[in-house]
Amino acid sequence: EDANSDDASCLYSASNNTDLLSIFDYNTGVNDVWGFVDNAGREYAIVGLETGVSFVDVSDPNNPTEKALISGPTSIWRDIKTWGNHAYIVHDSFSEGESQGLLIVDIENISTGNVSFTSFYYNNQISRAHNVYIDENGVLYLFGSDYGNGGAIMFDIATNPEEPIYLGEFEAYYLHDGMVRGDTLWGGAIFEGLLVGVDVSDKQNPVIIGSHMTPNSFTHNCWISEDGETLFTTDEVSGAYIAAYDVSNINNIELLDQIQSWSPESDVIPHNTHVKGNYLVTSYYCDGVTIIDASNPNNLEEVAYFDTSPEYSGGTFNGAWGAYPWLPSNNLLVTDRENGLHIISVL
Repeated sequence: EDANSDDASCLYSASNNTDLLSIFDYNTGVNDVWGFVDNAGREYAIVGLETGVSFVDVSDPNNPTEKALISGPTSIWRDIKTWGNHAYIVHDSFSEGESQGLLIVDIENISTGNVSFTSFYYNNQISRAHNVYIDENGVLYLFGSDYGNGGAIMFDIATNPEEPIYLGEFEAYYLHDGMVRGDTLWGGAIFEGLLVGVDVSDKQNPVIIGSHMTPNSFTHNCWISEDGETLFTTDEVSGAYIAAYDVSNINNIELLDQIQSWSPESDVIPHNTHVKGNYLVTSYYCDGVTIIDASNPNNLEEVAYFDTSPEYSGGTFNGAWGAYPWLPSNNLLVTDRENGLHIISVL
């Protein structure tokens, strides 16, 4: 693994209103990324690898430094979230006997490279999951696991971050991904092509309160606007769209607009979209990371992008997998499957 910031941006021609600060490359494939800020205000990237998870100090964005590396089962898919001083990591494939279940990592002393970790399997019933989310109340949601139908399993981690307490489950659909705000879970029922709104105020009895087909019928992820009025989705298929929906009346969800990336003619696949203020930051496989002005959700407008994988184009699963936009520095953390962690500033 190494950092490379010597005129890195000159290798990339496809960009708009962005600047590449550095790349931290790996000798293995890369998947998702999340950010973390320690008690001293130092910024970190938590990077999912095909062979484990890497913790990188990005406080000096031109000189990222790996502080810790935890090996794990070989898997193309990892997903990461944080709660307090703990990181929660899942994987969605593994060889027989290698599962880490839900990996819980104490990162309070990450600045010294000191981490400790444990695995949680929920009564030996969960060995893998596709995605994890943690809401503002310290409820952890596992999506797409090998438990039940692979819906959403809910755990309290606020009480004890290293000993999740089972709260309930939603099993009406397999959910590939999801996020929660307040009492509403927004899930991607990928095989039905539906965005699903679920009332999870009673964790023992979650109730579907709304749903809507997405433009390309392969609903990958959902993210709600900061005011809770608009939901944004991606469909993970070639030539698909990022879409915006009015969800202010959950009984009458309405499609407002949809948009493709900066090279629509090449049938690129969108992956994960996230909301930051009035903007959508989306990892968009072969087109890299895109930024959309969604201040008027009836008229989505792309305002910036950076292609992390100029050697790939079209409707393949190469390129940008994850994008994390919420660091205090406003730098973007973008993981490219082949080309490692990119630290990007938005102009």
